[in-house]
Amino acid sequence: MQSSARLFNCARCHCQVVICSHCDRGNIYCGKRCAQAARRQSRRAGGRRYQNTRRGRRCHAERQRRYRQRQRAKVTHQGSLPVVPDETLPAESEPSVRRSDFPALDRADGIRCHFCGRVCSPLLRQSFLHRRPTREAIDWPPPARVRSPGP
Repeated sequence: MQSSARLFNCARCHCQVVICSHCDRGNIYCGKRCAQAARRQSRRAGGRRYQNTRRGRRCHAERQRRYRQRQRAKVTHQGSLPVVPDETLPAESEPSVRRSDFPALDRADGIRCHFCGRVCSPLLRQSFLHRRPTREAIDWPPPARVRSPGP
């Protein structure tokens, strides 16, 4: 039986992605590269916001002061120069983007998951798969025990 799948656009590069229900964890990015780039961008934005606060400016000034102190330290030994390899890189013989990089585009036997390559149903969802919560999640936190009065 083919698994159900969700069709979405990557939040960063806007390419269409098919993801099966087994791999779907609320993904909004097409892969690790876009997710990591978005995370880097988010961290930089957070750093800029922090640098604009009074505390951020003070901490940055202190860190720079410590850095300048370290640069004044005397060095008695010089390190070795890095060895440059004499080899040249081989020319790339095939295009950088291959059809196998996007398994969902290989439609010979159906639509495939972008992440695991599993064959999916041709009927695609456009919203998240809402799973029912487990019994433990419904009863969490556990009910408090009522103590019976002792003799």
